[in-house]
Amino acid sequence: MAHFVSNVIPVWVVTAIGVIVVGFVVDVDGRVASMVAVLAASLLMAFILQVVAYQREGLVSRLSLALTGSVLLTAAAAVVFQVISVVD
Repeated sequence: MAHFVSNVIPVWVVTAIGVIVVGFVVDVDGRVASMVAVLAASLLMAFILQVVAYQREGLVSRLSLALTGSVLLTAAAAVVFQVISVVD
């Protein structure tokens, strides 16, 4: 459980913060490209955290969970941004 908190949750937090920043800073036309960059940064962070932690047990599951959560957060944000852009 400790590895889950130290390896997975920070990746989700960085993804969430990145998506929120993209929502407030980037204009509508550049949001998709910026969200891809946020997803790439969270992917890189997930790999780095797994290498730094170097725990063999559960490596694949932690990495899968971190990446799946990041993809789902990014997809949910894309849907919200799309709805907001249609409403405006």
